[in-house]
Amino acid sequence: MELIQILIILFALFAFSRAVLRLRGEEITTKEFFLWSIVWIAVIVVAALPSTAVFVSSALGIGRAVDLLLYASIILLFYLMFRLYVKAEKLEHAITTMTREFAIKKTR
Repeated sequence: MELIQILIILFALFAFSRAVLRLRGEEITTKEFFLWSIVWIAVIVVAALPSTAVFVSSALGIGRAVDLLLYASIILLFYLMFRLYVKAEKLEHAITTMTREFAIKKTR
């Protein structure tokens, strides 16, 4: 096993441990933990056994394993951006509601 593989596996284990701690601290939901578990386990599997990425990419009709990893990364990033956007919109709505309620109470 090469040094880069070991470093990637160690980083993924560290990230997975952070997800476990956040789940225990109730900072993330079980669904979010499940998503991150899949991501970090997949990273560990691909780092330890690079041939799995080649197998999956050829099964999906993608020429190179690197392309598969790039596509998966882009899809994951877009999903996470969407989640952040939804959360930001909820926060904006909550702040607007609180500000209105505060202004109404202040004028009474």
